[in-house]
Amino acid sequence: MTKCEELYEFYKKHPQAKNPEVAEALHWDPYHVKKYKFRLKSRGLIAVTPDGVETAPPFSDEDMKEPSVKMAAYQHLYDVCIERLETKDMSDSQFIALVQEIRMILSKM
Repeated sequence: MTKCEELYEFYKKHPQAKNPEVAEALHWDPYHVKKYKFRLKSRGLIAVTPDGVETAPPFSDEDMKEPSVKMAAYQHLYDVCIERLETKDMSDSQFIALVQEIRMILSKM
């Protein structure tokens, strides 16, 4: 079973699990949870909503068309923002400065 498939199956059983809970349950590094969650989202196999993760069956491990680098960066930035709202790891001013810096870089791409 691939990592993507393992994560997909986990979300089918636990759609409301947060990233730290998933990492603990699967014995993964939190980075890998984000990485494979992003891959599942970009393939259209899951959708992240305020109520949790919705799976879109059936699972297929075929590579879909890769999103543009800029779009992928925006999607990753969105994920970081949502996670920040859930965990509050940095101060508000640090978070705002970071998001502005990332958006400035993306606008130059």
